Amino acid sequence: MSDRVLIDLTISAPVEEVWAALRDPRKIARWFGWESDSLQGEVDFIFIEHATADEATGVLTFGGFGGVQDRFELTAEGTGSRLRVMRSGPADKTSWDDVYEDMTEGWIMFVQQLKFALEKEGLAPRRTLWLSLPKGERDGQRPLAALGLADLTAGHLGDAVSRALPTGDTVSGNLWHVSKYQVSVTVDAWAGLLNVHDAGGWTEGGGHGPGMVMITAYGLDDAAFADLEARWKAWWQKTYPA
Repeated sequence: MSDRVLIDLTISAPVEEVWAALRDPRKIARWFGWESDSLQGEVDFIFIEHATADEATGVLTFGGFGGVQDRFELTAEGTGSRLRVMRSGPADKTSWDDVYEDMTEGWIMFVQQLKFALEKEGLAPRRTLWLSLPKGERDGQRPLAALGLADLTAGHLGDAVSRALPTGDTVSGNLWHVSKYQVSVTVDAWAGLLNVHDAGGWTEGGGHGPGMVMITAYGLDDAAFADLEARWKAWWQKTYPA
């Protein structure tokens, strides 16, 4: 078996606070996944029923699938915490540098949401909007380019960002996260995150992954969130008709 580091990041919160966010189902639902009727069931299935926790070592191990096993390793880093998401699998010579893999990308996005929720919002209740495309061939620009944000892939964490989007929203904030297939930006208007997820080319080659947008918002009332949701869904359906 060989280990691969999927994510390695620091969180400005004590280990005890981060560990609680990884073990309390009510807290997990405030950073993992997105609002849906099935969310709490998914949390229980993944983090409680099919996970083994060792609080003494700060290791949370998830049930293996297809010979692959993921685990979270949490350690103190000064007054904060270091969280590594590790994957164990067969020790072959396969290169993962250019591989798109759904579960990996999900962990990356969700752990960034955990970091933001703890550092910026004290793990407060959130509202989420999830938009996604199926895998396969498709004409048109991928979400980052369609939103006018493709250049952010060459940015640096913390860079100021201010963009008028085709949805009618203005994104003002900072670059939060950049990886091969994802970009996250903080958004002052909804005190949260905009994650835009591109995977692979759509019009050539194979193994295409979906394009996605994940919005995490804090402090919006029902009317304000409904307006946000309506704008984004209208733009998404116009840009990516079924």
